[in-house]
Amino acid sequence: MTPQALNFRYWFTTVHIHKGHIHKGKRGIHMAVRKRVGAVMALVTAICTFATAPAHADPVAMAPQTYTKVTRDGWTLVIRIDHETINSVPNLAEASNSREAFVTFDATAVATGGSAPITDSLFIAGYQLGCQTDVSSGLQIGGTGGLAGSVGYSGGPSVGGSGGLAGFVQTILQPGVITDLPLANMALSDGGKAMLDVDNLHIKADACGGDVTIRSYVYLRISTASAHTEFAIYGDPMKI
Repeated sequence: MTPQALNFRYWFTTVHIHKGHIHKGKRGIHMAVRKRVGAVMALVTAICTFATAPAHADPVAMAPQTYTKVTRDGWTLVIRIDHETINSVPNLAEASNSREAFVTFDATAVATGGSAPITDSLFIAGYQLGCQTDVSSGLQIGGTGGLAGSVGYSGGPSVGGSGGLAGFVQTILQPGVITDLPLANMALSDGGKAMLDVDNLHIKADACGGDVTIRSYVYLRISTASAHTEFAIYGDPMKI
């Protein structure tokens, strides 16, 4: 008889003497063992099911945002964010320090009423991204749009070449700041209007040890011969 069998038999006899009923004790022990094994198997099954089931959140509809400003030389400027949704998804590579989301929104800018012609304008839509880490180490934008150089301006983010972008936006996070991720930009038309539509664009943030919080923004700048105006609005923040 093996040592394991001896140990089990000793435990079996001890319990059955403690109970004082030989036949009922054995039956009770068999039932208890079966119940315990069944409970353990059920627990293991539940744990395995929980571990392998992906966590998919439903897309979240964000509140629309509108801001109206009248410039000192008489232009009425309106910027809006509409139909915004954020769909936070599990990281495709199952990396614990990466976050992913798919974002959709419409951004609109309208300029009316001024007499002095607008000599320069820029309308930008994108997201700000924050973590308990620095986001300044780099931004990569890929997909079908690509980048054609960059345009810098005072008080705002760097912007890729004109026109819409498609594909993904990725940033590598390091300790402590908030960064701007511009997704699309254009100038106002001759009629004083600009519309930027972002549909199901992939945002990916790497190397963040905690939650990543994002919020949408749109920014408008215009210049005339006598005035320069720039302002922005922001969506509600959301963790991804």
